[in-house]
Amino acid sequence: MNRFHKSLLLALCSVSFVSYADNMSMQYSMDPVRLMKQPGLEIGKSATHVGVILTIEDESDLESLVAKGAEVTYRDGSLVYATLPKALLSEVAEEARSLSMRIPHQAYPSMDVARSVSGVDEVHTGVSINDDIIPFTGKGVLIGVVDGGIDPHHIAFTNADGESRVAEYIVTQSAFESPTGAFVADHYDKDNMSSAPTDFECGGHGTHTASVAGGYGAGTIYGGVAPDAELVLVTMGESLYDDEIMYGMKSALNYGKSAKKPIVVNFSLGSVSGPHDGTGQMASAISQTMRRKGQILCFAAGNDAKFDCTLERDFSVDSTPVSTAFAQTYYGTPAPYAYMQAWSADAKKTEICVHVIDTDTRQVVYTSDYVSVATHKDMHKALYLLDSYGSEGSLFLELDNYFDGMIFVVGNVLSQNERYVTELLAQLDNVGYYSNYALGVSIKSDEGAQVLMSTSAQRCYFKSYGVDSFVSGNGENTISDYCTSPYVVAVGAWNARKTFTDIYGNVGQLDESYHGPLNGVASYSSYGRNYNKEGGNLPHVLAPGTNVVAAVLGQYYEYYESLVAKNHGNYWGTMTGTSMACPFASGVIALWLEAKNDLSRDQVLEIIAATSTTDEYTEDSPERSGYGKINAYEGLKYIYTTYLGVESAVAPDELKPIIRHLSDEQLEIVLNADVLDGEVMMCDMSGNIVATKSFSGNIVELEHRGTAGVYILSIKTEKGNSVNRILVK
Repeated sequence: MNRFHKSLLLALCSVSFVSYADNMSMQYSMDPVRLMKQPGLEIGKSATHVGVILTIEDESDLESLVAKGAEVTYRDGSLVYATLPKALLSEVAEEARSLSMRIPHQAYPSMDVARSVSGVDEVHTGVSINDDIIPFTGKGVLIGVVDGGIDPHHIAFTNADGESRVAEYIVTQSAFESPTGAFVADHYDKDNMSSAPTDFECGGHGTHTASVAGGYGAGTIYGGVAPDAELVLVTMGESLYDDEIMYGMKSALNYGKSAKKPIVVNFSLGSVSGPHDGTGQMASAISQTMRRKGQILCFAAGNDAKFDCTLERDFSVDSTPVSTAFAQTYYGTPAPYAYMQAWSADAKKTEICVHVIDTDTRQVVYTSDYVSVATHKDMHKALYLLDSYGSEGSLFLELDNYFDGMIFVVGNVLSQNERYVTELLAQLDNVGYYSNYALGVSIKSDEGAQVLMSTSAQRCYFKSYGVDSFVSGNGENTISDYCTSPYVVAVGAWNARKTFTDIYGNVGQLDESYHGPLNGVASYSSYGRNYNKEGGNLPHVLAPGTNVVAAVLGQYYEYYESLVAKNHGNYWGTMTGTSMACPFASGVIALWLEAKNDLSRDQVLEIIAATSTTDEYTEDSPERSGYGKINAYEGLKYIYTTYLGVESAVAPDELKPIIRHLSDEQLEIVLNADVLDGEVMMCDMSGNIVATKSFSGNIVELEHRGTAGVYILSIKTEKGNSVNRILVK
């Protein structure tokens, strides 16, 4: 096996869908040739070329590569997707100071009750309990969904007339997985949508998330948050790589720009691994892309709070090494695949050693020497501690007595943030469910570094195995690294649904022992500190995420927790995770963009901070809750009362009141205009006046004595008139 194919284990680090989320991130390693990849996956099927992501600082660098056989497949400013001859990989690695290269990384798969508890029904015309008149449904707004497993032909993505609302559908294939080694993206618009393929991968994850954000109920009560929004759907199959994610993000934003419409783009995927300071690979790409108002990105927080995949130590306070071991996620047995990052808060260096743990006796049976860039200069590329394949040779021969496979470590100060990072990556071929030897690790820092350690939660977590002086991990800093970008809205989950009934009549219950209490913060919802200049804790806000009902691919697809409704061969079912909470928040933001089409990300956070619902559950867990639970109605009201005289997405000059029943005999009317004088009159269907009031301003409360029935509410102002039908129960 040659060195390159030996390196085909790139994937313990993976971006994940956050209906269960995580990512291994080797983008920081300086020698991409040595990166490992999960068995069964290939860096493309081409024997001679490989897809890469380049960050170009000097145009001559790219010109030189093109002259040597590189092919540019997509470019956005300094960010370039290219296909390189494999022989050029080492050369590019040597030029890392002026030309940054990353091999794409793989990603894995992060409404009725949800709408009502978050004020969404109050924002849809006549669908709330009290039939409030708040006619915002996402009309004139685009929702982008970058995901996998999307069916663009599901009835949820049509309108009431059966016409598709999918403005563009893009099917991508990473350069890392395509047969030619080139990035592939097939675009479908309304003219050729009928020929667009359905992506049946990932359990239909993207079908569900897109439906949560903008699905049409189609005869069911399970419509999405913004059912009149147009959709830009990007689907990536089962293996999602970051070149696909970046391309999808840029394509959706470009479509919004060309269509001259506001857009919110949803990413129900994420990664624990990374610096958590906004300088990670995806966060950096976002920073290069996001510049326009009316374009909002929402990222899911992740579902890793229940996994013990992070550790933190300030070695200036406690110089004791952190010792732990790797266990396989969901099983707790020794991990055949292990990945770890240890990020210093600055350039202070760490050292690393490995252990072999006998899980039967709970004893350490082998400990290596500590290694660092100071003791092993090649560590900034890849230092092989174990190499059973032979061409590299094992640094610690004793490891061959316990494991077959590969273990290597990398360490360096990254130019992106001037922080030191140590990474460990292992594939242990002889470790399985019944193995009694587990790989352990210790980190120390004589320089007194403040260190955050994290694993790839989809693969492994930190476990002590009961060994003296070893510690298990925790879930306290599991927020997705993508959420630390200063250009995104980070969304966590809360438990909004207590019961549901499936299509067979079975009643499902909220599993409070696992998900937490009804109305509480979901126990799986990731959270953590933000190390960028904004600081504070993430996520920014919570949305319903547990047992959320939305469109699914088909009746028998294994990923659905329960099928809840069907109509003409189309199905709706439950899914759980911040993957569901994130598109819910994206849909709410689409409603807000309908009211004010040039909202910036900072203004969205301002609205969230001012209007989110807080209660005993959010107050008991402030570090997990952000500003609270997103509230569509209160957010819209805030826009009406704070950003007056702004253009909406649909009718900037239209007097468009929102009308809410405060009680059986009291209405609240909020107008989308500056302070004005006017009169409101409420009449029954025979023309009899039941209430009238003159007002000055844009908020008026109207007392009435109307009995149950339908009424006409007319509003006359100096800036226009409005006539609305309302229902009193």
